[in-house]
Amino acid sequence: LFVSQVETHASIRAFFPPGTLSPLHASGIGKALLAQMGEARLAPLLGMPREAFTPKTLVDPDALRADLVAIRARGYSVDDEERNLGMRCIAAPVFDMNGEPIAGVSISGPSARIPDERIDSLGLAVKETAAKLTAALGGASD
Repeated sequence: LFVSQVETHASIRAFFPPGTLSPLHASGIGKALLAQMGEARLAPLLGMPREAFTPKTLVDPDALRADLVAIRARGYSVDDEERNLGMRCIAAPVFDMNGEPIAGVSISGPSARIPDERIDSLGLAVKETAAKLTAALGGASD
């Protein structure tokens, strides 16, 4: 569920009005949150059918699981045109005081403005921002 957005002044942009819903497996924040789930909670979700929005959407449970392991290790997710062709999203989870992921922070835009060579630096910035929000909420991450 998208709650808020800060928009760019660029003419090509990602726009998600507050209240927009996005499937967990095909969004940056969704995958960032899924990556934090324990096996007991994750396994049933991986067993459910998933819609392929683009040829890049991770619908195979093993492929999605491998991506979630990588996301957890680096601390941020990448939606690489998995919901919309031509758009990328980089996201990181925000945690509550119990270490539970309760929200996320992301940056989205056209793949041309988020090329491969910018993913790591933007990922670190998003991860740092999520850590600051976690701290401001009195949260704790593992």
